[in-house]
Amino acid sequence: MKNIANFLVKVLVKQFYLINAGFFLFAFLFFFGIVKNGQLIYYHRSLIEAMLASPVFMLVVWLGWLFYNFKCISFCIRTIKAADSNYLYTLKALSFSRQFLLYLFVSKLQYLPVLIYSCFVVYLAISKSMLVTALSVAACQLLMIAVSAIILYRTINKHNNISSFDKLLSSLSSFYKVRTGYVAFLLAHIFHEKKMALLVVKIFSILLLSVSFVRNGDDFDRDLFSIFFQLILAGHAVLVFYVVSFSESQLQFGRNLPLPLFKTVVLYLFTFSILLLPEAAFMLVNNHGNLPMSYIFLQYLTAVVILFLYTGILYGCGLDMEGYMLFVFIAFLMIFFLQKTGQHLLTMLGILLTAVSIFKSHYYSFEKQ
Repeated sequence: MKNIANFLVKVLVKQFYLINAGFFLFAFLFFFGIVKNGQLIYYHRSLIEAMLASPVFMLVVWLGWLFYNFKCISFCIRTIKAADSNYLYTLKALSFSRQFLLYLFVSKLQYLPVLIYSCFVVYLAISKSMLVTALSVAACQLLMIAVSAIILYRTINKHNNISSFDKLLSSLSSFYKVRTGYVAFLLAHIFHEKKMALLVVKIFSILLLSVSFVRNGDDFDRDLFSIFFQLILAGHAVLVFYVVSFSESQLQFGRNLPLPLFKTVVLYLFTFSILLLPEAAFMLVNNHGNLPMSYIFLQYLTAVVILFLYTGILYGCGLDMEGYMLFVFIAFLMIFFLQKTGQHLLTMLGILLTAVSIFKSHYYSFEKQ
């Protein structure tokens, strides 16, 4: 039994973390790397308290946990059904109880990052006498692991039949199949191929905005909001990287189409304006007079042009993530200090002109390395 467990850990757990190393590194940097060591506990405590105080925020987090578990289950099913993994079906020789314990063990190890963080959520909920919330979170985590183990059992023992999970995948895929034109190709790529990265970025955004508008809503700090908002845009820089990479690998024919350059600019601006709508909606709903509506709208427009500036940077420096993130960090500092002058409209127009100039001078001469 121990040898089988060690073998499954190597095949299903170790490989899962190795293949998704980039995803976990990104999540770690944005949840832990951006905060000073002395403020780390306070930062995450504020996030958890905001989660406990807002049912909507809690629902978003639960959806994040669900999608992460979905990612774990999908990986296991793909691995089991791979052509070179037929040996895993020999596990059917074990009794139901032994198999189920093995699959619970594997599911728990894959789900461990969320499980550890949810333990802190439960602890803080109990300390605030929110017993129903604590029990709900604990039950949710146990259910996630149990469902994962059940699906693994059915995948191995009923591999000749179409599993319920496969049927769910098929029904979901047919549900969200939407015909898109050229203008929505970039959005469709993000929502379909990079949905996990999009989910992590959006959860990160909502967490930071919740600290400003929900947790500290009665003592709103505009400087803290400015820092958080720039961090949110730095997180979206990863999505910009994916968008440009896809455009240059799959949509290179766009340069040969009879489209003026300004329409390509509008395509990117449209894509980023849609991506940033959840943040704009959250700020409008949870504002409660902390910021003027005109200021929020101006911040939204500035955010859109900043993401387009990141696009220009990608075309200017090449598709290299390390160099690109260095430029993003420099832009983060410069934009933050420009906005500190109070000239937000001039700052936005300056960023837009700079972004258009960089994009115009490098778009047609760009060659993917």
